[in-house]
Amino acid sequence: MVRGRAMFVERPYQALLELLEAKGIYSLGSRVWLHRKRAEELGFQYAAVEALVREYDVYYDASFRGKIVHEKAYKGSRFKLLVGPGDEKAEASLASRGEVEYRAFRWSDIEDLLPNPPLPLYVIDLSMRFIHSEDELAKLRLQIAVSLNVIRRYLWDRHLALTSVDSATVSWLTEIVGENKMTMMQSKPSELLWSVDADRVIILRPDAPQPLTANDVMMADAFLIGGIVDRIPRPGVSRVLDNLVPWGTPRRIELRGSIVGVPERINRIVEILLKSRYEYPGDVEKAIISSMTKKDLVARTYIEIIKNARKTPKGLVVSWDFYEELRKWLPITPHEFVKAAQRARATIVGEPPSELKS
Repeated sequence: MVRGRAMFVERPYQALLELLEAKGIYSLGSRVWLHRKRAEELGFQYAAVEALVREYDVYYDASFRGKIVHEKAYKGSRFKLLVGPGDEKAEASLASRGEVEYRAFRWSDIEDLLPNPPLPLYVIDLSMRFIHSEDELAKLRLQIAVSLNVIRRYLWDRHLALTSVDSATVSWLTEIVGENKMTMMQSKPSELLWSVDADRVIILRPDAPQPLTANDVMMADAFLIGGIVDRIPRPGVSRVLDNLVPWGTPRRIELRGSIVGVPERINRIVEILLKSRYEYPGDVEKAIISSMTKKDLVARTYIEIIKNARKTPKGLVVSWDFYEELRKWLPITPHEFVKAAQRARATIVGEPPSELKS
């Protein structure tokens, strides 16, 4: 048993590396299949989540040979992740029970080093699923599946919970989500959040009176998101969440004073919350901008043009100089700027960027 050697950590890759270091293992292979591109990009985070979800243990394995796909410096040591085939020798490997003889530690040892209860918790409440059309339900299911993948980039399944879920919903979710260890329960979110001592709960809704702050994303125990996909907007529906968790604090995700262009899909909201906590500590604006799609960028550019264009007898006029100012904080292309101007029926004047001339 390795528990007790390492301090408790928040993220799976940290727990895995703590355990590897405790055993003097600095190169880890895998006898179970790993997606090479994910292994290259996410490294030990991906390996740790696979171990946790599929219950793979780590075994001493001097016979494994593979290619180094990821290296990670951690607490003064350097760790290598290997995926076969290749010529590099590993000291241990991730494997299913019985594949290799001498076990270094179990998957459950990784979990023992992680937060219990699994805070921060990201809760998607499905109490309003009955208002959706079949098409909206299909999109909702997909967004939940993508949300789980986003969670796995930073934390793991236990940090995602679905509440107000009936047995039929569990069935149609399992079809697309696959093997997982996220929480799905019939109870209301208040019961779950109360049971895990989540005192600081942020309720995300676009019509909240105050914007999400750096302190919110860094200090909250849990975030509550409504499982709503609106092809036809339903004003006020998201306020139901306030009644479900009376001690929660409503917040809206806004970009420079406006929610226009802020991604609305559930998985994008989860991504913004995670990025603003783990990639850009407290910088919500950076997290939003890095998560915006081309559609979001054009929508926000349209609003900026409407607000800043000059009114003339012949209509709105905006300059390429304004584009240059806008792109300092909004990563738009000249083509997206033209598209937004056309939508706003604004004429663009001035010298266009060189990429439009070619």
